Amino acid sequence: MAIETDKKLYIAVGVLAVLGVALYVQNQKAKAEEGKYTAEAATADLPKLEFNDESVKKIDKVVITPAAGDAGKSQQEVTLEKKGEAWQVTKPVTAKANDANVKSLIDNLKSLKVQESINPSKEAYGEYGLADNKALHAVFYKGAEVSADFYFGESGSRGQMSRIKGKDGVYAIKGYSSYLYARDVKDWRDRELFKFEDTKAKTVDIVNEHGTFAFVKDGENWKGKFKKAKEPAAKDIAKFDPEKVKDLVRAFKALNADGFADGKSAADTGLDKPVATLTITLDDGAKKTVEIGKTAEGTAKWARVSGISEIVSIGSWNAEWATADVTKFAKSDEKKEPPGGGMPPMGMPGMGMPPGMGDPHGGMGE
Repeated sequence: MAIETDKKLYIAVGVLAVLGVALYVQNQKAKAEEGKYTAEAATADLPKLEFNDESVKKIDKVVITPAAGDAGKSQQEVTLEKKGEAWQVTKPVTAKANDANVKSLIDNLKSLKVQESINPSKEAYGEYGLADNKALHAVFYKGAEVSADFYFGESGSRGQMSRIKGKDGVYAIKGYSSYLYARDVKDWRDRELFKFEDTKAKTVDIVNEHGTFAFVKDGENWKGKFKKAKEPAAKDIAKFDPEKVKDLVRAFKALNADGFADGKSAADTGLDKPVATLTITLDDGAKKTVEIGKTAEGTAKWARVSGISEIVSIGSWNAEWATADVTKFAKSDEKKEPPGGGMPPMGMPGMGMPPGMGDPHGGMGE
């Protein structure tokens, strides 16, 4: 009887164990399904950003209000508008836009995806840098219709903290690239001043405080003359290096502006009395002229360029060719070797005695 009782007990324990395992599995499955349904429901409630090639092509205006600066002041609002097939900056200045930068901005819309709802309350905007006076605000238009309206605040591991027009709360967006949106006004503008093939340059003339330079291309080689202000005639440049003229032409063959002198006069920029004028004449007779004025931002120089109505700044590397003295176009003196074929004299610090000198037998052996 005791044996049968023990068997029944073992069977009961086994059944309980099986039931326990089954219950555990069922609970885990229920939790997993509950989590799945919750995630699906949360995802379904997220705003859908549906931009594709066709929809972004229809965008013809963008207004960007940058985030407040360090002093809490908003930067300049920028308006970009499509005129025909080209883009223009229409605010705060009217100028040709950098098409590549505008197109990169608009194409970025296709990469944006709402990843998560961070906080459903408008009261949380300040906590995530999304208050009206702190966030970057970007509005995209398709004609009179608003195609997209975003506020972008702080960024973190969960994504870019954002507000979306028509939806209260803070959302994390993936795919946002701040450098595409937060550009200075000058970076929305087309900076190209002129461009030509360096092989097309035939003459280069420079007038500056040092005198007058005249470079002429003869076949594939350059010849150079220089005349000081009070000398009667130009002379061949001593130790002339034609490679320097090639470097000059390369410096100007694709000239871009560093900045723009918005609101500044010729007197403000020193271009009422330029310190230098450089003219490159091409083989078709076209001339590219650059006048150099005072120092602009950093080491850049204010300049007036042929074919451009406004004053711009150009890099010091470019400007220094126009303001150079005659030594800029001369070959550098070759370094002379020290006596003894370049070997340091004996007894120099760190130089041991030559082999055999320390040998009491004079290095001759036994």
